[in-house]
Amino acid sequence: MSKDSEDRTHLVLSLVLTLLAGVAQPQTRPDFTGRWVFDQARSAQPWNGRIVIAALLGDECVVTRDATALTLAITFGGQQVRAVYNFSGESRNLSPGDIPVTSRTSWEGEKLVIASTSTSNTKGQTATIETRRVLWLDTDRNLIIERTGTPASEVTPSRSVYTRVR
Repeated sequence: MSKDSEDRTHLVLSLVLTLLAGVAQPQTRPDFTGRWVFDQARSAQPWNGRIVIAALLGDECVVTRDATALTLAITFGGQQVRAVYNFSGESRNLSPGDIPVTSRTSWEGEKLVIASTSTSNTKGQTATIETRRVLWLDTDRNLIIERTGTPASEVTPSRSVYTRVR
């Protein structure tokens, strides 16, 4: 092999290794799939200086996930609500009372953020409701969901803890 060929081979190999080093490895996301039950005792622990007990995902929730979306089958008081949250673009779901809800998801590290908008008719006034729900797994592998939003008169900041049913 000539000196020029050897130099070109080293150059090409160096470029390939540099490119491979710069390729981002896919980030693993937490596995929320499974059947979850509301843990009232853990949810009653103080959060943000206060206690708010709210079963944000109902009494029980079955979570499934594929490459494109997270699906929640929520059971609350014997009723079931199904919500699908796409990982790209908008999602449209109906909350109880057939209220249309538009959402977008994003990841903040290992936390899934669902930002939603809907409307409410309170005392004859139509109000835009904006919520931010953050889901993650704590160190004990419990599913945590925290909700904040506006207006404050319609959205109580809440935190729920769910335990996976084996």
